[in-house]
Amino acid sequence: MVAARRVTHTEKAHLLFGVGLALIGGCALCAAWWPASGARLVWPVLAFLLGAVLFVPVETQGRTYDAMGWWDVLWSFIPDTPSRWLPDWIAMTGKRHVWQHKVGAFLAMAAGVIEFMRARGKLSAGAWGFVLPALTVAIGLAFGIHGGNPAHLSHRVEQFHHQVLGLSFVVAGASLALVQAGRLHGPWWRGLWAMLVLVVGVDVALFYRLTPQERRQEVHQHESPGSR
Repeated sequence: MVAARRVTHTEKAHLLFGVGLALIGGCALCAAWWPASGARLVWPVLAFLLGAVLFVPVETQGRTYDAMGWWDVLWSFIPDTPSRWLPDWIAMTGKRHVWQHKVGAFLAMAAGVIEFMRARGKLSAGAWGFVLPALTVAIGLAFGIHGGNPAHLSHRVEQFHHQVLGLSFVVAGASLALVQAGRLHGPWWRGLWAMLVLVVGVDVALFYRLTPQERRQEVHQHESPGSR
């Protein structure tokens, strides 16, 4: 029970992010195997929404390792002071890990818009089929090299799961590009990229957790009089 009360903001936020990725991957997999299904319209919308959720917040990192309830975690995605949102957002994007977040989020939104339009038949030129692979690789690079310094993702577990996410997206994008180029054939190859997104979503949702040692370190830092 004590461990449950100490689940941090970052762990809960990444659980939600992982669930979103898993839903995108699952719907995209259905669309790859059954192209006429409605899933071809669902997953781009989910991708756009997930990107927007990452793009909008002002990331102060002030509550990253605080133990927070689910309502507080959800509320943290909404800017505290709307009138200060834009200047605060611009100020925070000067930090490397923040602009990596924002670039990855923007690319996810772009992928959602383009693939939705492709699914509706609005972008029918063959070249548009290579945009998603390129965006997927770019998203993988943005999040794969994300953080890893004392200011952000200071724990090895956090770095590891971001590296898994990044590598999976790069492989997913590369495989999809080969499918689009006619080098790989068959339903399993067509769905490989979506399977990788699904798997990495499950990984982030279920296994993005601080180790007991890292958790004790954060508890000590937050409870130490010198850290207040």
